[in-house]
Amino acid sequence: MLVLSSALAAVVGCPKSVDTPESVVNRDPRVGGRLFAATSPFNQVIPTNPQLDPRSADYVKLMNRSKKEKGFVLSVKEWTVPAYFAKPATMRHDVLILGQPPGAHYDRAFVHDVVRIMRGVPIPDNAQPDPMDDAHLTVIDPANGCEYDLYGAKRTAKGWTALWANATSTPESGIYPYGLSSRATGFSPLAGVIWPAELRNGRIDHALVFAYPYTRSGGPVYPATASDGKTNLAAALPQGARVQLDPTLDLDTLRLSPYERTIAETLQRYGMYLGDTGGALALYAVNPQSFKLNPYAGTLPDDPLVFLDRIPVERFRVLRTGSQTAQTPLAVVPSPCAQIEVLG
Repeated sequence: MLVLSSALAAVVGCPKSVDTPESVVNRDPRVGGRLFAATSPFNQVIPTNPQLDPRSADYVKLMNRSKKEKGFVLSVKEWTVPAYFAKPATMRHDVLILGQPPGAHYDRAFVHDVVRIMRGVPIPDNAQPDPMDDAHLTVIDPANGCEYDLYGAKRTAKGWTALWANATSTPESGIYPYGLSSRATGFSPLAGVIWPAELRNGRIDHALVFAYPYTRSGGPVYPATASDGKTNLAAALPQGARVQLDPTLDLDTLRLSPYERTIAETLQRYGMYLGDTGGALALYAVNPQSFKLNPYAGTLPDDPLVFLDRIPVERFRVLRTGSQTAQTPLAVVPSPCAQIEVLG
């Protein structure tokens, strides 16, 4: 499975934002902005009366079963993505990309089988990967608009290594055009994650991303560019599918907590894209370890996984997915952010 800076002290307790979606594009997400281009699929509001997938009811029935099995959760301190921010003086590192871990066997051979190196990655001294097996780590360099994504990241005595690494530009779509993100679907690991400032402000101006156990085999659907789906159930959801909480649902009737209310409003307005295979139906928040102080204090329970029990999964609906891409043409796309070289 490819699942996924210092806190600004003055931000904690900041007043509720009154920004419009247009004014938050490409601003610092630590203070209420959002990443990626205004044209990114993640930054598009769902139109009124969108086309629903003919299989929506069956998809949602299986999603609700998943909730009953393992819950609907928000990953906060584990199985998510820490996001660090580089400064001009941040030391740059060459990250050794090791490919498949010992004993691992991917469905087919591709670039993960080749040892590579990603040159010149600015990694702050305090950076640490997510503590779980996927060991995600992402660094944003605001000076050049670059995002550096590591999966299976590890700091060794000889330097940084990763099972996979790639780079993209934050003014672009947040989607790697030929897969090979550190997330299974080609989505940037920061696309669709929830930032602390968004929960404090009570507003999220982008679609969310979620993981799910029952991801369909056979390739992704737009806007995903890759897939690790392996389930053959008829109601398994293809990766890249967009799910919306019924916009006619009166949230006032649900007795939601403030963070659940913010998330539910976002699911009605922007929805969520299926971005990865996971052990439970789960959304992602930026791992608080990448901040000096707990940025979720007063907004979220202090738990690794926060349950979203009051959001009714049975009121989800799946927008028309389109056809699956049968074969994903995985390829490393040259980026001005970093050079990736084959070793040997």
